[in-house]
Amino acid sequence: MSNTKTSTKTVNEKATTQKVAPKATTKEAEKMSRSTVEEILNPSASARIKKMENFQLLANRYQFLADKKDQLDKFIISSDGTKENITLKNAEGYEFTVSNSQVVEEVVKVMQEKLSLFIAHSENEILKYNI
Repeated sequence: MSNTKTSTKTVNEKATTQKVAPKATTKEAEKMSRSTVEEILNPSASARIKKMENFQLLANRYQFLADKKDQLDKFIISSDGTKENITLKNAEGYEFTVSNSQVVEEVVKVMQEKLSLFIAHSENEILKYNI
């Protein structure tokens, strides 16, 4: 029983110790907070240009993914289930080709799912980004 009381007392002492913060640290945090708010409300020209360039990179990535989704959709629509194949190539020039329709169908399904996730993530980044 005394162990429980001792541990409770130790936890309370730690909580009290953590609540008390040095004044210098609080003032520095407040100063940093003000400068951050000031930068957000009144950004400099160079900061706005840099944010615009970063936004353009996000937009390019989203457009690339959307184009790949369109290509994959066209591949799926044009498929008849008999003549499709998937070829994997590595940097050293080795190739591996699969023409089994069930394997191709399964790989395309995984590609669709992953591509949809990437597009949703990219779109979310664009919507949250502030220029």
